[in-house]
Amino acid sequence: MHAPGSGVSRGCGMRQRALACVLVAAACGGASQSNVRPLGGILTVAPATLDFGDVALGREQTHRVVLRNTGLVSMTVGQLAQFADPAFEVKGLPATLGPGSAVDVAVRYRPPGLGTHERMLQIVTDSPASNGADVDLRGHAVRGLATLSGDSFDFGPVVVNETATQDLLVTNGDGRAETAITVAPPLDKGVFSVDPGGEQILPSQQSIVVRLQFRPDRLGSFSSAIPITPCPTCSPRSITLTGKGVDKLLLVQPETLDFGELRLAAEATQPFTVTNTSKGPVAIEAIALAGSADLTAALDGGQPPRTLAPGETIGGTARFHAQNLGAQQAQASLRASDGGPGILSLTGTGIGPVLQALPKSLFVGATALGTTRTAPVTVTNVGVDPKNVVPLVLTGVWIDGNDGTWAVQGGAMTVGPPGANIDLRVSFTPITTGVSHAALVIESNDGLHPHVEVPLAAIGRDLLPCKLAVLPGNPVDFGAQRVFVPIVEGYELVNQTADDCIVGEPEIVSGAPEFRWPGGIVPSGRTLPPGKRMSVRLEFMASQARTYSGAVRFYVSNRSAPTITVNLAASADASCFFVTPPTVGFGATILGCGIADHFAYAVNHCTFPVTITQVDTTGAPFSASAPVPIKVQPGTHADIPVSYRPPSVGDDVGAVRVWTDMRKEPFQSGITGGAQSAETIVDQWDQSTPKIDMLIVIDNSGSMSEEQKALAQNLDRLWNRIAIANADYHIAVTTTGMYPYTSGFEHCPGGAEGGEAGRFFPVNNERPRLLTPQTPDVRNVLFANTNVGLCSYDERFLDPVLAALTDPLISSTKAPGTPWPNDGNAGFLRDDARLALLAVSDADDANDVVSPAPVSDYVRRLVQVKKGALDLISFAGIVPLQSCKTAEGIGARYMEIARQLNGHLEDICDLGNFGTLLESSLGNLLLPLTSFPLSALPKDPQSIAVTVNGAPATQWTYDAGSNRIVFPASAVPPPGAHITARYEPACL
Repeated sequence: MHAPGSGVSRGCGMRQRALACVLVAAACGGASQSNVRPLGGILTVAPATLDFGDVALGREQTHRVVLRNTGLVSMTVGQLAQFADPAFEVKGLPATLGPGSAVDVAVRYRPPGLGTHERMLQIVTDSPASNGADVDLRGHAVRGLATLSGDSFDFGPVVVNETATQDLLVTNGDGRAETAITVAPPLDKGVFSVDPGGEQILPSQQSIVVRLQFRPDRLGSFSSAIPITPCPTCSPRSITLTGKGVDKLLLVQPETLDFGELRLAAEATQPFTVTNTSKGPVAIEAIALAGSADLTAALDGGQPPRTLAPGETIGGTARFHAQNLGAQQAQASLRASDGGPGILSLTGTGIGPVLQALPKSLFVGATALGTTRTAPVTVTNVGVDPKNVVPLVLTGVWIDGNDGTWAVQGGAMTVGPPGANIDLRVSFTPITTGVSHAALVIESNDGLHPHVEVPLAAIGRDLLPCKLAVLPGNPVDFGAQRVFVPIVEGYELVNQTADDCIVGEPEIVSGAPEFRWPGGIVPSGRTLPPGKRMSVRLEFMASQARTYSGAVRFYVSNRSAPTITVNLAASADASCFFVTPPTVGFGATILGCGIADHFAYAVNHCTFPVTITQVDTTGAPFSASAPVPIKVQPGTHADIPVSYRPPSVGDDVGAVRVWTDMRKEPFQSGITGGAQSAETIVDQWDQSTPKIDMLIVIDNSGSMSEEQKALAQNLDRLWNRIAIANADYHIAVTTTGMYPYTSGFEHCPGGAEGGEAGRFFPVNNERPRLLTPQTPDVRNVLFANTNVGLCSYDERFLDPVLAALTDPLISSTKAPGTPWPNDGNAGFLRDDARLALLAVSDADDANDVVSPAPVSDYVRRLVQVKKGALDLISFAGIVPLQSCKTAEGIGARYMEIARQLNGHLEDICDLGNFGTLLESSLGNLLLPLTSFPLSALPKDPQSIAVTVNGAPATQWTYDAGSNRIVFPASAVPPPGAHITARYEPACL
């Protein structure tokens, strides 16, 4: 073989097959004229045609061609040097093949464009025995575009922290070529994910599932995109992903159904729907109802469990059967198999007249033959009628089972709107001795109780005409008293008949409110044996300097004079000389025990000396002595000892009178005392429904706008709780302001310019200030009275509370030194009622006071308002318990008040749940009485025996400070319970 630069090689350079040139040159160098066939390799090729079929643009395929030497001599094979094609590439040539050997040559097809590509691969050898071979190369380029099952996927509502899945189907149907797709990760990897991701090879006519997942981590809407490249040469295609994080999958529409006002005993329905908002089935497993039983909800067509397909809607019916008065609220919770429950809120207001007859049973008492004793049954409309369109109307009143001794004014009559009342006076005139029973029947337009019966009972007795002595005399003269200072005096009745004398319940027929019953408790009538006595106490307090008169009337068992009237007289001035205390009280004493003297003090605040010329007492058991004359210098006082020596068991009243050289009328103080037998005492009480005196103290500072709005929007919660408890209430409102504030842009309503200083709101009396069940339109009046305005800056709680509940305000109808004629708080407190205090403020008590007095000082004075009975004071506060944007700091003093009064606090920062806060606050305020006063000090408190409804009671304690039997909240006797305490009295 010649070198590449030889002449032979150049002479052959014009041939098209380069490698063949080399082989021929070798032959020319030998016997160019020889006819002998040379010995060499023989080339075979398989396959002769290489068809790549469809190949995706941007992809490539490689096939093999087998070259085999079937000759006896080695040979070299190659391809023509000028073979160059952008579609086809050959690898593995040149190659040397020994005899019988083979080699694989790789041919790759990478189409540069769409369409068919063909080329002939010419293979040459150096063997004289082989002419080479041709391989026909063919291929068809297609797009290789995979199809996607969707461009956007909406997962819909998905419960937070749960996973929803959807499938994206990718199919290679473009020709018969294998293709490749690329799945990029979602743009929002936090809540969306894909599997599998990255490049995926997809054979022809095959599919792959790309799993899309959505897992929301919060409530709200989400959106993202997944870039997917559907073919090797394609641009990425954006697949949109959306979803919503929810807490529930059941959509109840409407979410709230308000039935509005519905007459009691009526019924109304409204429809609602429940929709499965998710992409999968959801089962309604159960419906739970909470709240008023008047409001119910049920699914149409069958009760749970019910499975709803995706997007399916079913109907339901809500029902309001007004069986209870006032605003009713309920919630239907549809428990779901996935996610939170669907919620349907239900509201409605039961309205209409509701008849309340008190007492529930009437015992007229013992009555002498030939006389008539009368007692009232008070009928009150305690209903709800915001528009005042349905007054209470009595359609019939009569006596059932009448034996001829009973009478009542019958016929139809209108009681009036809520709060209105009338007295049905029931008369008993016995014609024979013994017990008589009947029933007072009242029929009305009360939808729930159209027929009410009040059991009646009385006793006929054959008695001698009653003759009573009224001591110290008739009229009872309270003397000259200071303005706004209450004094307790009264009269004593002595039976001068040789027979029992029946004394009925006294009634103040004139002179109120200056003359009133101490503690708001009306004395009971009783039967006096011959020679026995009873006393009747009255309280007098003047609102201005003038003379006063009044009268008390009561039944007596005397057919010729069946009633007695005791006249009352008093006067008031602003004297600089007076006797104090206004009432000298000896309390309960034991007959036969020594009773220590008490003292009255003659006080001289004048600028000149005053001479006491005489001292005496009224009321036989009382006496007073002083070495008169006594000259009392200005700014000093004289002690006047007062003695009490009761001759018999009973209650005593009198007065200590002091004559001076100032005027002819005496100065005087009342005297009270009571004596009991040293034998075993049995005290008895009947538990009433909750009897509360509630004082609401509302912050009227400028920062209270949101809180006052929340209070106004949720006052129905308070009203409904009081109505449900059937409470006998006194309710009043005052503010945290102690001083008027008029320099700001805002002015407070009510007449006090934000400075109520303990006076009940509104001080100008534009509306009733002391609310009771008999107050007309009492609900709306209460709502109006809580609108105290926003003007003050001096936020206090304990100061206005003490001012409201102590003298002079609590005992007077007129506050001293103010321009308003009726701004006192008289009549609010009752001895036998619970004192309930509710604070609503966004600041601490005494927030702007530099050095406020300790809470304990106020609590000690507050307890004395209830005569030492701490258990009869309930406190609740909706006040700041943490720092928040709507509060002025944390209520540390309120926390201490709650601790010392065993009270309850709610956080005013939680404005969104104000209704719940208000309801929670009322829990302790509406309790029945938890303690009962003993009439004497027990000799041995450990030996007191207590019963409730006749059964021995052990869950109680004795409070020596208030001399009361105290029950814990867990063992309070229920309304209607009869409680007794048996014990031996001790000498004081």
